[in-house]
Amino acid sequence: MHVGETTLKFLVMTDIEGASGVTTFAQAKSDFGKKMLMHDLKAVLAGIHEAGAEAIVYDMHTDGRNVNMEEIDVPVVMGKPILPQLWCGVGGKEIDGLFMIGLHTMQNVNGALLAHSYRHEYEAIYINGLLVGEIGVEAALAGEQGVPLKLVSGDDLGCTEGQQLIPELVTCVVKTSLTAETGICLPPAQTAGMLKAAAREAVGKKIDPFVIKPPYEIKIVFSESVRLAAMKSLHPEIFVDERTVRLKGDKLLEIWSRYLIYEREMVQACR
Repeated sequence: MHVGETTLKFLVMTDIEGASGVTTFAQAKSDFGKKMLMHDLKAVLAGIHEAGAEAIVYDMHTDGRNVNMEEIDVPVVMGKPILPQLWCGVGGKEIDGLFMIGLHTMQNVNGALLAHSYRHEYEAIYINGLLVGEIGVEAALAGEQGVPLKLVSGDDLGCTEGQQLIPELVTCVVKTSLTAETGICLPPAQTAGMLKAAAREAVGKKIDPFVIKPPYEIKIVFSESVRLAAMKSLHPEIFVDERTVRLKGDKLLEIWSRYLIYEREMVQACR
């Protein structure tokens, strides 16, 4: 799709827990999980290309090295770099929208398949008092830059979570949650067509950015864990109680990027 002489470009963030057929965390770490990620990703990229648009992929699952470059023909941001400039033009071109593929609900959603919020030690994440999971955080980060979240794929409860934030959001439900590690999974032959169609629709659909007004306060509530102890040792200044960290500022992307640096230090300290 073209606007004037400009071809639209979309950032496709990929996770695995919400991919077709994945129902356990062990599967998400396995070759099967990566295969299902690529199945869903290729279908979405096909839909984007059929709509006349371009894409760049950001691999956000675990270490960010799950995408098989041999199977696709678009650039991929791998290794999960902390890039505050990501939304300001990846590859020299502005981003027109965000797609999130293979997503899931936030931590502690009853009956939700593989529910978590980035790290299993995070009991809850709040932005200005709003409880959010990975979908909400990434939508808000993009929205601050004027970039709308346009598509979410995953289980039914994850897609519902996205639509509660952005009612007009395009979603693609590839499986239905039954319990934390069981679900009704549609066959890949079916989800391929669904994902392609959803991507085509999302390219052309007008959706406003999801914006939380500044100033910002991010709170993350930890469970009791080794990583909580590590973060307390490394950055006691950000704790407001025994299990809650808080960061404040006028730019959401800036303070989230700062926290990701602290998080990386925490993870390294626990190895």
